Amino acid sequence: MLGLVKGELEAGRVTSKEVPSSSPLPPALLRWLAARGLDASLVAARVGLPADAAERDEVLITPSRADEMMQEAAALVGDPFLALRLPAELPFRRYGLHEVAARAAGTVQEALERTTRYASLIHPRLELTLEVAGTEARWRQRMRGYPRGIGRATHEYGLGSAAWHLGRAVERATVATRVWFVHARPRDLAPYHRFFGTRELDFGCDDNGYAFDAALLALPMTEGDPRLLATVEPLAEAALRAQPPARDFADEVAARIRALLPDSAGVEAVAAALHMSARTLQRRLGETGAQFSEVLDAVRADEARRALVEGELPLAEIGWRLGFADLATFSRAFKRWTGKPPGTFRRDGRGGAHNVP
Repeated sequence: MLGLVKGELEAGRVTSKEVPSSSPLPPALLRWLAARGLDASLVAARVGLPADAAERDEVLITPSRADEMMQEAAALVGDPFLALRLPAELPFRRYGLHEVAARAAGTVQEALERTTRYASLIHPRLELTLEVAGTEARWRQRMRGYPRGIGRATHEYGLGSAAWHLGRAVERATVATRVWFVHARPRDLAPYHRFFGTRELDFGCDDNGYAFDAALLALPMTEGDPRLLATVEPLAEAALRAQPPARDFADEVAARIRALLPDSAGVEAVAAALHMSARTLQRRLGETGAQFSEVLDAVRADEARRALVEGELPLAEIGWRLGFADLATFSRAFKRWTGKPPGTFRRDGRGGAHNVP
């Protein structure tokens, strides 16, 4: 595999700041396009896939290239929200270990817990979280090293897939009570309303996720199979152990930024705190697919959201604590992050808009 990665890097098929991983999505999407009489080779060529990609079970691709591929396919079929449809329509040839373990589980909660445990088998940087708070359950998705997310198509596909599989498991067309995304609010929200079955939508959030009735967690899985589960779990655990240790330098940088705010959280100060040069810090961040400005923005946005909803500090004080010289600068940055001024965000959050899901 290392040789294949090196060959594709030399051929210019993957970006220098992202590490490709094996994915069944590109071949399945190419087959989906071809089945509709469309020239899938155009999409494959645009993202640098090998000529026989459609015949493979998996190919190496970076997250950004996969997002670009779904965008290209959406343009080709004339459906800007194609990514929401794909989970139900793509012709995958095999089940992943994570999916077999989830399908064989006894209850919905056990299935989701296994999916979260084996998230890195889906993608090495994928983090999935299941939370239960009273009568509400929350499913969260994020990619380590991508503080601003990957792209709208990836977010829609990932969350759409999770919601679609849960709906199938409980035999309901829609399950979400509210939904949130990292990316900015698009103009047309109707496709979201139809697909997720809720008008409670939010954008510019820390992660992608949806909430649903916690009572669904106790429902039995229609395909639950204890013998199959006992067979597949050792294989999934072995696959986990075989993975290289997770190392996310972006998270370490984010932690240092939080510790240094509000005094000095610039790249030079953070690099000094990590005992390295600013150039080394930037290079190592680039290896994770991130930039320092993105990590700084993500930390400030996260801290600002929580301070606005959970505390009583004046807006100017929050801005100062995040390292902004004045309220106007903080307000402009916050509106860029969320699409709302901080005062409006605070009022909406306390009124139930769930800007901090």
